[in-house]
Amino acid sequence: MELSTERRLVRGALIVSIICGTSWVGMWEFSNFIEPKNNAVLGTKIAVSGFGEIKLFNPQKVDLFSTNIYQDTQLGFQISKPNNDWEIHSTTDELSSSELSSLLLKGFVGGIYIEKNHNKQFMLTIFDIQKDEFSLHEFVDQQISLMESQKNITVPFEQVSPDDDWALFAVESSGSTVPYGEQLLFLKDNRLYMLQYSGESQQTLDSEQINDFKVIMDSFEVI
Repeated sequence: MELSTERRLVRGALIVSIICGTSWVGMWEFSNFIEPKNNAVLGTKIAVSGFGEIKLFNPQKVDLFSTNIYQDTQLGFQISKPNNDWEIHSTTDELSSSELSSLLLKGFVGGIYIEKNHNKQFMLTIFDIQKDEFSLHEFVDQQISLMESQKNITVPFEQVSPDDDWALFAVESSGSTVPYGEQLLFLKDNRLYMLQYSGESQQTLDSEQINDFKVIMDSFEVI
């Protein structure tokens, strides 16, 4: 099987599995995880991902002439590309009609890839919650539990806000096609937003890659 085909199958499986609670993500282990803390800006918090500190609830003002800040007011999010070497494409461009139909039944309303050189390491998906009561904390725990039952994984960290409106967690899996990843989730107005990184470990990334990835994670906001 060609590598590009294998990657496409993995990406498709990730999309379908996310809302089912079997999302397979991984992330390198790092020490001294810092608890989120209040920032000087009202409502803004700081969390620490594998790429460094990221700001939560602090959307940038969108410049009409900016080519790097992507905002979707209908879906209710914004995110930035590190530079013009990166591209943003709809996830539906990679889905077959049957895959899309299955996702729509699960509440899928849209999503994008943030990619460079056709390497889709970042995927953002949005789902309408189809339950009267939904706990983000339980959702994250279920994902991790299911992955633990199927794969030999470690969980470097799991953080869910006391208000149950955002979460950040990571897992690491050895001997996998996609061994490392991280997921940042927001829950707002009965809609679940999930930004997922899937790729190589920190040890194999150079400083430019780490900085680029931090820009993406740091800029992701619900609006």
